[in-house]
Amino acid sequence: MTSELLNPREQDVFKQVVEFCQKEVAPYCEQWEKDENLPREIFTKAGKLGLMGMNTAPALGGLGLRYVASALIVQEMAKYYAALALDIAAHNALSVGHIVAFGSEEQKKRVVPKLVSGEWIGAWALTEPSAGSDTGGLATTATQTDKGWEITGHKMFITQGQRADLLVVMAVTGTNAQGKKEITSFLVEKKHVIPVRKILTYGVKSSDTAELRFDKAPAELLGERGHGQEYALTVLDRGRIGVASLAVGIAQAALDHACTHALHRKQFGKAIADFEAIQWMIADSATELEAARLMTLRAAELQDQGKRSTKESAMAKLYTSEVANRVCNRALQIHGGQGYTRDHPVERYLRDAKICEIGEGTSEVQRIVISRHILKSYEDPKV
Repeated sequence: MTSELLNPREQDVFKQVVEFCQKEVAPYCEQWEKDENLPREIFTKAGKLGLMGMNTAPALGGLGLRYVASALIVQEMAKYYAALALDIAAHNALSVGHIVAFGSEEQKKRVVPKLVSGEWIGAWALTEPSAGSDTGGLATTATQTDKGWEITGHKMFITQGQRADLLVVMAVTGTNAQGKKEITSFLVEKKHVIPVRKILTYGVKSSDTAELRFDKAPAELLGERGHGQEYALTVLDRGRIGVASLAVGIAQAALDHACTHALHRKQFGKAIADFEAIQWMIADSATELEAARLMTLRAAELQDQGKRSTKESAMAKLYTSEVANRVCNRALQIHGGQGYTRDHPVERYLRDAKICEIGEGTSEVQRIVISRHILKSYEDPKV
């Protein structure tokens, strides 16, 4: 199916990604998992392949791939190691994507080539201890001084937060005409960030999930003042496609292992794949996974057409994340006692899949987003 959706150039890139994963990721991911850390050089190597700027225009050093192609690449990478796929997907969709979409021409020419080459790593800092999906709870502030903007505040759960050379940071810059917090986006260099800690997580252990602080950190306005929330929602439409792709890749790896194990594991004189109970779990997983894959590609296709995909991205993220958890849980069950041990990667798949139901908006938030769009379409048939 993958090759049918890609043009010849994209197929060449995809083959290079497979080779990269087999050579540079598969042999080392178990050690990365134990270390709970990804080596900096893996991102440099990914940058040389163009994976740090998949959707960025060639004029800025990127590959200029379609969103459908990048979704399939993230799916493939997630089959090998979800933590790396997550970090690369977030780098592309959130930090680089935000700058490319809303930065000035001077900013794009100055920083994007470094980000897409792998020389720099980017992070996107929205979430705080008391503000995640509720952006109205943001407490980080940016103040304009004679020397420029300064940011003071506290950020949590920032992917690549401590590793990043450049961060896109959302901060409050006042109140708008409606009396609500005015949110603006900024660029902040690593040297002005106060790292607090790497947050230890249940899954995607080697991803740099960070807690950060800013104390009058010099910041550069990114886009127009007061448009930060609008920018964030646009970026999240693409970011959720990345999370959906991550979920599909994890689930596919789990299903692959489950089928192989079922064919080789013998009980009561025959392969457990001959038992109807196992067959039903495999059938349900394969069916749900196919639907999840198609929903993800549909949202990516809308982005390629230059259309908003808020509803479709939320649907894809919601469905694929919950499917991934079911598929991984069944895979572990099919492996029985072996699946519960660290002798097999299926326990890691199940742990890694959980973040897909939480990151970039929980499943509950996705349901709110979807229902609002559905109900609005009945109020206004043009929507």
